[in-house]
Amino acid sequence: MAAVSVAAEWQLLYNRYYRKPEIYSMQWNVDLTRNRVACAPFGGPIAVIRDDAKIVQLFAESALRKLNIYNSAGLLLSSTRWDRPGGRLVGMAWTDDQILVCVVQDGTVHRFNIRGELLQQGNVSLGKECFEQNVVECVFWGNGMVCITEGFQLFCIPDFKNPNSCKLADPILEELPLCITVIEPQYTMSGNVEVLIGVNDYVLVVDEESVQQVGVGVGPLQKMAVTQNGKMLASFTHDVSLTSRTDSLVWNAQCATILG
Repeated sequence: MAAVSVAAEWQLLYNRYYRKPEIYSMQWNVDLTRNRVACAPFGGPIAVIRDDAKIVQLFAESALRKLNIYNSAGLLLSSTRWDRPGGRLVGMAWTDDQILVCVVQDGTVHRFNIRGELLQQGNVSLGKECFEQNVVECVFWGNGMVCITEGFQLFCIPDFKNPNSCKLADPILEELPLCITVIEPQYTMSGNVEVLIGVNDYVLVVDEESVQQVGVGVGPLQKMAVTQNGKMLASFTHDVSLTSRTDSLVWNAQCATILG
């Protein structure tokens, strides 16, 4: 029986077996369904804040929201009252330098250190046009981010170390895309971020200067994820199938082309 139990812990992934042993139990008492959570890579800090996009029962807790930062074992490192202006919190992530980036509805980016302290000159604006349209979704990578607005426009901060925003080419959308992901600048031939947008049954590849339609017939895609080395794309389709595109994902000098 012991041998069967041990064998059951291993899962086949492609041609390798993996298992996930529990090293320790988390020390916190956090309902993840009621909160936004951002985990830093490589076992770094975890930021948690109550999700204001959800209707939740407050029980005995205060109506004032707090930004709590824990270590990877669930021990509280800092707790800060969230009183940032700019509307609803849309996106939150850690940069490679373990700076917590929080994007609010009007396109303001608030940056905090691991102690929950707002950095000096920590606020960055995505610009007047973004402010007027409101941000609805964000996608982050190591030290940058892309957001899409209610006006279906894309804005980007390529590097938070030099946080200047730019507007990408107009994808000419009539409604919000089904899904969105990015190919990081270090993995593109142009050296600029490329945004993959799932629209109808195809994908748009958008950069600062151009929009290209590729992969007609591969969708509708509900979710896409690019591997960390930028070479493979996983897609989750409307008919509930998960596909990993490896040999059918071809990179040329300008963009990623998804072949049918």
